[in-house]
Amino acid sequence: MEQTLPAAAPTSSAIHRNPRKTFAAHVRQLAYHVREFFYQLLRADCIRLCVAALRYWYFVGLRRRMRTFDLETGDIGVNTVHHNMLGLKKIRGLSVPRSSLLIYPLSAIRMSKSTPVLCIGPRSEGELLNLMGMGFRNVRGFDLISYSPWVDLGDMHAMSYADDQFGVVIMGWVIAYSNNRVKAAEEAVRVCRNGGIIAVGVEWSRESVEEASKRVGYQICDEKRLQSVAEILELFGDHVDRVFFSHDLPSHPVQKWQLLVLFSVKKAKELEKILS
Repeated sequence: MEQTLPAAAPTSSAIHRNPRKTFAAHVRQLAYHVREFFYQLLRADCIRLCVAALRYWYFVGLRRRMRTFDLETGDIGVNTVHHNMLGLKKIRGLSVPRSSLLIYPLSAIRMSKSTPVLCIGPRSEGELLNLMGMGFRNVRGFDLISYSPWVDLGDMHAMSYADDQFGVVIMGWVIAYSNNRVKAAEEAVRVCRNGGIIAVGVEWSRESVEEASKRVGYQICDEKRLQSVAEILELFGDHVDRVFFSHDLPSHPVQKWQLLVLFSVKKAKELEKILS
């Protein structure tokens, strides 16, 4: 994966001492910093919520753009769309604050900010806006529900993207909705470049699936829950290369926890090319 930093803001030192060129360089530099200032405001949950809520009101309330994907296979939990549509009714959730748990570690990895990033299952635009606030400029979403021009509609087990299209694939709190998690992991690897980054988040709870289903009135996810970071990595098999960040269950008892892992991808076909 490309490992270069984004281009720096234009400086006047590289410009001839022509007054007009110097003035134009200063204007471009100012415009760059003003733009970055407004992007960085998106890191704040409250500001990101305002932007996400306004865009949600425009696309759903005015444009009537809400769409859902027809479930054609048994790979997706039967209540997944219903559960996420209910989640959209909670305005506070539009900013997706927990997305920072994966995005902040991701932002510490040195890579080009123009690297194409795919967010699987973002639900709203909050996660995408959060990435933009951290400097990423080439972001797409993919989900079973979409109202946004930034989010493509489809099934994460059979995505419409080309092989090796993305440098980063984020699966934030989405793989739990799959009834075929190995297939979902294989598809994420397929669209990710060799050496690219995959980030996965899973919520762990001491509450049983039966108790959770009784509390909300319907079954939320597959009965077999992921219990550790090791189980998450096992889904990706030999494609796991270097683990950059891991957040596993603590030694002391907890009621809820976030299992998080970021790792680079290695592909056998790329290794074969090198060896041959």
